[in-house]
Amino acid sequence: MSQESKIKVLPPLVVRKIAAGEVVERPASVVKELLDNAVDSGATHITVEIKSGGKELIRVTDNGCGIAAHELTLAITPHATSKIVDDNDLFAIQSMGFRGEALASISAVARMKIVSRTAEDDEAHEIQVEAEEVKSSHATGAPPGTTIEVRDLFFNVPARRAFLRTPSTETGHINEQFTRTALAYPSVAFELINNGRTTHQLPASENRLERLSRFYGPELASAFMHTERNERDVYLDAYTAPPTHSRATPSWQYTFVNGRFIRDRFVQHAVREAYRGLMEPKRHGVAFIFIQVDPKTIDVNVHPTKIEIRWQDSRLIHSQVLSALRETFQQADLTPTFRPQPQTPVDPAQQQQVREQMAQLLKQTAPIVPGQSPPNGGGFGSPSSDRFGASGQMGSHQSSNPVEQWEALYRPNDSQQPTNEYGGSPQPGMPVSPLSPDQPHRAIQLHNMYLVSETEEGIIIIDQHALHERIMYEQLRDRIATGSLESQRLLLPETIQATEAQMALIEEHAQLLEKLGIEATRFGDDSIAVHSFPAILKTIEVPPFITDLLDRLANLPAGTTTEVVIHDLLDMMACKAAVKAGDTLTDVEIEALLEQRHLVEKSSSCPHGRPTTLRLSKADLNKQFKRT
Repeated sequence: MSQESKIKVLPPLVVRKIAAGEVVERPASVVKELLDNAVDSGATHITVEIKSGGKELIRVTDNGCGIAAHELTLAITPHATSKIVDDNDLFAIQSMGFRGEALASISAVARMKIVSRTAEDDEAHEIQVEAEEVKSSHATGAPPGTTIEVRDLFFNVPARRAFLRTPSTETGHINEQFTRTALAYPSVAFELINNGRTTHQLPASENRLERLSRFYGPELASAFMHTERNERDVYLDAYTAPPTHSRATPSWQYTFVNGRFIRDRFVQHAVREAYRGLMEPKRHGVAFIFIQVDPKTIDVNVHPTKIEIRWQDSRLIHSQVLSALRETFQQADLTPTFRPQPQTPVDPAQQQQVREQMAQLLKQTAPIVPGQSPPNGGGFGSPSSDRFGASGQMGSHQSSNPVEQWEALYRPNDSQQPTNEYGGSPQPGMPVSPLSPDQPHRAIQLHNMYLVSETEEGIIIIDQHALHERIMYEQLRDRIATGSLESQRLLLPETIQATEAQMALIEEHAQLLEKLGIEATRFGDDSIAVHSFPAILKTIEVPPFITDLLDRLANLPAGTTTEVVIHDLLDMMACKAAVKAGDTLTDVEIEALLEQRHLVEKSSSCPHGRPTTLRLSKADLNKQFKRT
């Protein structure tokens, strides 16, 4: 009796869904593939329209060569393409697309409509496809070019649709794909419409710097250093920003090869080496690298999304990029230039209200008498209150009244009291635990970096930044666990140049930012306005902090939990607010810092895991001095 075979050939639709999983990861993948086809068609104007982050609608329209009516059905057939003929073409690819997979994969997991007309045809033709099945095909009216409309992405793959993120997150990914294509082809006009609102309208330009300015603002564009080199069959066109514009993550480093955005470790290493010694080790330079090489010297058919390539001579590429950028940096004046932040226009009535509030504040505040402490035990310019006192002043969001802000920020700190062995405040009649043998008696500062203190058991050496960072982090974490961080309303909002993707991040993480004491909103087409800022960071400049925060949010791995996000952001806030290595501390500040060391858990290490304290016992000292 014959047995039924366990190995079976999968149905064509299942095969196409599996293939689509590699090509179509999310709505942004669809946008990328359709933009690639539009560029290959020779279009001079491309419009992208999306709704609900691309889950409801993606429509890409171009004025390119179009598709003939009798070829429309063939265009959605797997592995049907006009861009290569035989296997030899795979080793000299000059187009963005070449596999013939995109339209077939998209049609397998969405409802798709294609309307196209060539310049030679008198009328356009329309074809509608649903899950690879052609539902209709007929003549219609349309100008020369192609419009591809994709609706209800993953409607027949519910598991994949369930994994899509919020509309704002998906919109951010689409913006990134749109940005990459628009930067690579400045001679093409691009338009992006999101939920009926035009977010980008980019005219064609032969000036790549103008296109960069449209996306990243004139301030950054004006700071770019231009590098152009053509040696050993490698043409390099690079725009790099001075170290003062460095970012917290490498997400503002773009590499393009023959018009294709790629991620390449050789180019990334060359950029990192070029910036070495010019900025802090953990910072990353802003760089846009455009490379043109002979297509025969690279292999782009190594990754489903075509985001990776193989070089025939990777050392040549690395050396060309590194030497060109180093030469540019050596010739440039990298001295930071002070540029005051532009002030946001304020309504005259609001200005008058601010004047009246400030006048009332000054009337109610007692004058500071020389030789006496400021009122309420602290104030502006008080080192201990600015650096250490405010860290414990946690409460609800502050009022916009300056008087209440003053009182909330600089009233005596009642919350920083010695804690009992369980971490809570001591209750009446409860004995307070005696100081440990490691309790410092007195301390001195060395090299404006370390605090050396005598204890009953020997000496301890403390890293002032690491310890203060741990203290700040613990206080921030405790407050977040019970509510939101105290925020301070800015009298004039800080405006910051932002990309569309960054503005989408602000909207997506609005609740999280509010919990951190930050209120930021979209301000015009290319900037955001920060209205409230954490009181604990009152000495920190707002724009650099917000840009670093957005970089961190943009680079969160998929599936990151809210707890991990909050930990990362609190860690960043604590690091920014803590005293730095090199800061001179007064005796009062040293005493305040050492006292707070015993009010937090895990004071032996900073949030990054670095030790805060090195202990040397008297026995250790005696041994080193041969007294044993």
